[in-house]
Amino acid sequence: MSDPPDGGYFNTLGCVHAGLADKWPTLCSMKQMTKRWLAIAAALISIVASSPAQAAGAQPPPPPPMRLNAVAYYGTMDVIARETLGLRARFTTIDGRPVAGLPIQFVTTGERWFMCEATTDLNGFAECRNGPIPPPISVLNLLVNGYDAIFEGNRWFRPVMAHNNIGVG
Repeated sequence: MSDPPDGGYFNTLGCVHAGLADKWPTLCSMKQMTKRWLAIAAALISIVASSPAQAAGAQPPPPPPMRLNAVAYYGTMDVIARETLGLRARFTTIDGRPVAGLPIQFVTTGERWFMCEATTDLNGFAECRNGPIPPPISVLNLLVNGYDAIFEGNRWFRPVMAHNNIGVG
């Protein structure tokens, strides 16, 4: 690039401004101006492309957890052996398909005294065959109010609970 004309100066884009105010037009080297604009554009594109917010926003949000149906079945309690027998519950999707592999907790209704935990099988059933009998006060609560089978939820399914009664067998 040559020196600017008498009384002129270079601006930041490589253009030459003449010193004679408005009588002389601005003399720009298109080649220099194009190079600088391309360099600025490339810098901006690299900043936008490397932005983590841009990359995270490109993925769709995960689907919301699905609702489940839960049914608990009548259970029994063996006072002599001091255990609960046959506490069962079935967990299915809304359209009736069984859900396998869900951790299910069996607890007394109200007090939530833990009796046992089971995992649903391929048919959606979870069964607590020989769970311990709760302390004396909870035994009365269990006989009067029954038990709950609880699934606490995960990223695929919402929490759900089923209730039923228990008798002495």
